[in-house]
Amino acid sequence: MDNQELRKRKEELGLINYKINYKTGVHLGVIEDFFSGKTDTLDAKAREKIEALILAEAKKR
Repeated sequence: MDNQELRKRKEELGLINYKINYKTGVHLGVIEDFFSGKTDTLDAKAREKIEALILAEAKKR
């Protein structure tokens, strides 16, 4: 997924930053900066964890 798709999916699923932090272990500041658009870079491992969480949440619905 590219950056825009990750942001769009997060909004569609109604995920909050804290839940992403809790479930993935990615630092909350990194999550806030990325999803607010402050930065477009994500560590490869962080991106992988966030994508996996978003896909898992989408399957639940």
